[in-house]
Amino acid sequence: MQDEHRKAIQNNFGSLVEQTDLDVMVSALYEKGVFSEQMIEPFKDTNKDTRTRKRQLYMDIMRRGPEAFGHLLETLEENGYWNLVRELDPSSSLHLQPRISYSNQNTKSGENSYVSIRTEKKRTKSNVEVNKIQSNSDQTETAPPESNKDTMDPSGDIPYFHVVKSTKFFEDNEDKDIKLYKTRGRQRGILVIFSYIQFCNDIEKYRKGVDIDCKKLKYLFHEIGFSVIAYQDLTKPETEGTLKRLGEVLVGTECVFIVVSSHGYERAPRSSDTDIRCSDGNLISFLDIVDRFSNANFPALRGVPKVFISQLCRGRNEEWVMVPQWRRAGEGGEGEGRAAGRPPHAPGGVESDGARWAERRDLQLDRVYSDIIIAHSTVPGYVSHRDPEKGSWYIQALCEVFAARAHDCHVEKLLTLVDERMHREFAVQTSSVEKWGFNRRLYLHPGLYED
Repeated sequence: MQDEHRKAIQNNFGSLVEQTDLDVMVSALYEKGVFSEQMIEPFKDTNKDTRTRKRQLYMDIMRRGPEAFGHLLETLEENGYWNLVRELDPSSSLHLQPRISYSNQNTKSGENSYVSIRTEKKRTKSNVEVNKIQSNSDQTETAPPESNKDTMDPSGDIPYFHVVKSTKFFEDNEDKDIKLYKTRGRQRGILVIFSYIQFCNDIEKYRKGVDIDCKKLKYLFHEIGFSVIAYQDLTKPETEGTLKRLGEVLVGTECVFIVVSSHGYERAPRSSDTDIRCSDGNLISFLDIVDRFSNANFPALRGVPKVFISQLCRGRNEEWVMVPQWRRAGEGGEGEGRAAGRPPHAPGGVESDGARWAERRDLQLDRVYSDIIIAHSTVPGYVSHRDPEKGSWYIQALCEVFAARAHDCHVEKLLTLVDERMHREFAVQTSSVEKWGFNRRLYLHPGLYED
């Protein structure tokens, strides 16, 4: 294999390991002659965790001769991992535009993600893998040789923060009116991230810092016990197609989190809906995305808690108020007095970004929306702030709060604490939460599983 191809794999090693389906990749590479039948046996060894076997797969590919890289690109493209192809091959026809159009950016996203999950000819729902992440209790499995550990895996630059693990499950209390959603199994939940960072023909400003948000969210939810799927810079048709196909992997999970991060625009003054900019410049409605998960459109997720996190501007208003320092001190605890000085988003520091009931007695009426909670990083009409070096204010606060308190707080309380943290740290941005038939408590029980 040529040095430039080997280096491309090394630079994207973490993304390849995190985002690809082991069985699909092994099968396709075997059919293309990259590996012999004997050589793929180690990849089937279930005594080793899936991540370790995928690491070994991509290290072995780099030793498989001059044609292996081309076969790898073909396999990734055939299975829908188009953004990985773009990152590995600068000359790929899958690029939205020539790379040179982004050469004026100071920082380029290091976050790579695949574009879609689709039904393949030789792939059934039973072998769809969405980055199964083992809990701490499972990580006693065989580790790769020391010489191979993280020597070419850039995922090691993910900021570390301690996620407090649960020691016991919360139980339904018969004397309480509000029951609990069940979140105890190893199919605890799936986090789906849609992030839009760079845009065709530079019609929007490059969203520096969003890759940091994605890395933090992936790390946080991996530690909680979720599987993670991340999509970056999809066009509008790719976004819509991906949403349609998510049913392949979301059915059977106990909880779903969907994060949408892009430039956003209010549809009407103080509207609850927001238009989201896709990478091709087209707009898609945030509520249209939520609607895909309604009981009418996705009945298999009825009763499953669905948490939407909107990291979007919802207007252009950047106003704030100044309050006496003594008042903030009485409200804010640590960090008091922050609002008395220059607001932290000073120039250069932060960026903005059926049948009728009487006719069908055999069917039971049901509402269209339930079990949905939507957390917006800001309120209608206002911008959402982002630090180019540390990530979005809201995602910073969310990761800190969920890491520290998910073990003993339900999600509604966590989101309340997120707003409190963001107010204390940044002063001028207000988050908001909407509940659509979300009538139970949702505990994430990080790191704890029912046998």
